Amino acid sequence: MKRRHQVVLFAVLLLSLTILSPSFDFRGVPQNQDQDQENDAFPNAVTRSENQQAPVDIVVSMSESEFQVFSAIAKQVAAAQVVKINLRNLASDTYKKILDNELAVGDSGDIILLDSEEIQGYAKRGHLYPLNATTLSKALGDSVTPLREKTEWNGYQWGMPFDFDPYVLASRVKLLADAGLERLPQNLEEWTRVINQMENKSQKLLAINIDDAYAADAWLNEFGSGVAPSTLKTATGSHTAGGYEQALQLLNRVQPYIQVQNTDPDFVDKEMQEETLMVVTPFSQLVNNDPAITEDRLTNRIMFKPLAPVASRSFVITSGSHEAEQASRWIEGMTSNSVQSDWYQQAHHLPGQQQQLNTESQQLSVEGQIMSGNGKEWFVSKTSETPVMDNPELVLQYNKKVQQFLHGEISANQYVNDMLKIQQSSK
Repeated sequence: MKRRHQVVLFAVLLLSLTILSPSFDFRGVPQNQDQDQENDAFPNAVTRSENQQAPVDIVVSMSESEFQVFSAIAKQVAAAQVVKINLRNLASDTYKKILDNELAVGDSGDIILLDSEEIQGYAKRGHLYPLNATTLSKALGDSVTPLREKTEWNGYQWGMPFDFDPYVLASRVKLLADAGLERLPQNLEEWTRVINQMENKSQKLLAINIDDAYAADAWLNEFGSGVAPSTLKTATGSHTAGGYEQALQLLNRVQPYIQVQNTDPDFVDKEMQEETLMVVTPFSQLVNNDPAITEDRLTNRIMFKPLAPVASRSFVITSGSHEAEQASRWIEGMTSNSVQSDWYQQAHHLPGQQQQLNTESQQLSVEGQIMSGNGKEWFVSKTSETPVMDNPELVLQYNKKVQQFLHGEISANQYVNDMLKIQQSSK
């Protein structure tokens, strides 16, 4: 009888303990053991409860007009994803220095919109959190492959591609027709035919922003490996090839027909349309200054072709973030098809997600502004796998030589020889 009372008392005591501690289970193992193991592997994945949630700190560097669009969309996404956010827009001239200082002490916020080219470097220094360990893991493969590859290192993906803004070679259909051309030049032979048409005319062949080293690099890629700064390291053996000599001869012929300016050219100005056959400019600039690019004005529509290199931006989560789950949910919303479409329509940067890029490319193709619309035409031009243009000191030296050539101060041959000397002295 006494033993039966002991059993009953023990059962009551055990039941009381179970009610007081819901996570206790009869096997002696807490129910959240799997979560604890995951947190041991990725400690910063632990987030506060919704009542304790701190705002997700998001850092970007944009112009005021671009930031206004971004801010409105970011807040809409935050509301839809039930995530509190705090936005910071840093000045472009201090952006990198502030980021480096904040990352060094682990106080850089939760999300940063980085140039994709910089992501591997930050990941190697331990400043970023692998997105494979977040709710974004299933969506990583939906991004544009050439952009995604820039964010990968050591078997992990450290950034989610958001957008890209390629340089384009552009002209109006009527201008091309008046010059006896049906399309923009695609190779050296077609560039030769273009300059043959221009030699007896007062019109300039090309307008370009002389202060933008990357614009010049993108256009010079049209003339083969070893001409543009970004392809110097891939030009081994090409400097004696016939094609290379043909490129230099052609550039010497093109040089007098280059119009340089200190801003990105476009076709809004009527004088520009009359004076220049083609322009090299960022895609966003072209669309922003000429909304008719998306309208059906076939007789005077703009045609363009993408050039290399392609600058892109990706969202990253910092290794010091305590809101990785909330951060990944917000990024997931920002890279959804609907938001990518809104961003493209308002900011004119192309989507970093493949499905939406295909949609926008097909529309541009239907309107006759690009030759194909399969989403791959933006990445046909190849540059060096070595990040030649990532070294600020080299970029300054290269840009000086590019400017001298564009101004007509040195020949194409002298330009290339000087560039090679700069490259060799930097080793």
